[in-house]
Amino acid sequence: MAESLVNWIDGGFLNSWILGSAWVWPTLEILHFVGLSLLLGAIIVVDLRMAGVLQSLNVTAILRLLPLAAIGFTINLVTGTLFFFGDPARYSINIGFQVKMILVLLAGLNALWFYFKIEPFVQAWEPYGDTPRLAKVIGLTSLATWLGVLLLGRLIPYVGTG
Repeated sequence: MAESLVNWIDGGFLNSWILGSAWVWPTLEILHFVGLSLLLGAIIVVDLRMAGVLQSLNVTAILRLLPLAAIGFTINLVTGTLFFFGDPARYSINIGFQVKMILVLLAGLNALWFYFKIEPFVQAWEPYGDTPRLAKVIGLTSLATWLGVLLLGRLIPYVGTG
């Protein structure tokens, strides 16, 4: 299946555009870094507060950072997809990329868990108080998965095919 996907992408319009221009890949790298900065910058603050740290920050106010995280994630989704289209043979067999994608999926499921089980109730919490146990678990899980995504993303050029 992966081989047929690679064959379908290889030589296609996006693949040719990304590889055929000296400026596309570096521009994607810059945008990916900006997206990652927005995503992780917001998520780290929110997750640390959910984990019970940073209690000097109003718990409801920090949720205003989540749209920045969503913008960062969207930028990285687009640029990451274009990276894949630019070099599908390398990414499809790279163990670092594969584990990174599993962690992104887990982080997304954890975000849904937060959205349905925590976010609706945050307004009722003490603004500078401790957070419930479930919020701590979700926050720490998010921190761990996004840290893994960051580290594995940096390792993609250096790890093999598994």
